[in-house]
Amino acid sequence: MSMESNGTNQTLFAVGQYPGRWGFWTQQIVTPIIVVVGIAGNLASFLLMKTKSFRKKSYSHFLCALAVFDSLCLINRQITLIHEMMVDNEKDGVFTYYSDLSCQMFSFYEHVCYLMSSWLIVGMAAERVVAMCFPFKKTLIRTQTGAIVTILSTFVVMCFTQIFRFIMMKNIGGVCQGDTYKHVEYIKLHIYFYQLTLVLCLPFLLVLVCNTSVMYQIYRVRKAAVKSRSRVVMRSHKSTLMLLAIAFTYLITMLPLVVISFIWMVAMENADVAMVISIYPIQQCVSVISYCNYGVNFFIYIISGRSFRLELRRIFLKEQLQNTSATRTREEFMRLQ
Repeated sequence: MSMESNGTNQTLFAVGQYPGRWGFWTQQIVTPIIVVVGIAGNLASFLLMKTKSFRKKSYSHFLCALAVFDSLCLINRQITLIHEMMVDNEKDGVFTYYSDLSCQMFSFYEHVCYLMSSWLIVGMAAERVVAMCFPFKKTLIRTQTGAIVTILSTFVVMCFTQIFRFIMMKNIGGVCQGDTYKHVEYIKLHIYFYQLTLVLCLPFLLVLVCNTSVMYQIYRVRKAAVKSRSRVVMRSHKSTLMLLAIAFTYLITMLPLVVISFIWMVAMENADVAMVISIYPIQQCVSVISYCNYGVNFFIYIISGRSFRLELRRIFLKEQLQNTSATRTREEFMRLQ
């Protein structure tokens, strides 16, 4: 999930071990497709959430921020893959001549983007829990101001957790990685604190708990609605179900990476080189699945929400009408000449 995967390659090669290449080529071939489609979808998502119908809703701010950080994650991932491909072809990579400060700044920025993509999902899941459990209470997180404050607060906290990269990162042999000779605690901070706790396990568990609570609350409300034959209640929860779909997509795409990361860490702790070699291409392939999380939200909107499809149709029809009007104006002007 970062530039330091290249450092793992070098470590394995140094002991005379060569992992399978199929994981590397899966990343190089599939990832650019995900990046192009994902960025286009995220741009459409951002524009959709800024329309008059959605921009005043609290969750639209979370979705706009998520579109931005997801796009940055996809761009960062593609830059890293380009670096790995250049190094694999025995050429100077993107980060080869980076100074220590450049490595520190890029590493800090890259990992904060990954964290924001994970924790914005947590923020949306928490907002839905509050919306479902306290539907008539005007809580801060359900307001536009509250959503913006939550996003900015999350950003500040995530930045604070990654300050250690300015102290421990440097360019070692053309690779931006942690200086484990001077800072032996870097591995624990990067793998256990950042990767396993902040990116994978903690947000995964929080989203799972929040989604379970929301699903249970929806079940209770709809059960009561059936007894009272309330059509209004039965037609509600559409936005909640759409946000649940986004959160569950996050869980599904990240679960394989969570599992394989635990297996990887056990193999590393036991110095089981054979296991590490066999797992490494699987980990690369599973990472590709996790990248889908950064580019799939727009398609979830279109599939799960009729209101989103109608708004998107209005956007395109408006542009089409504007283009048609402009064409007619030019034709009339030409006739007058």
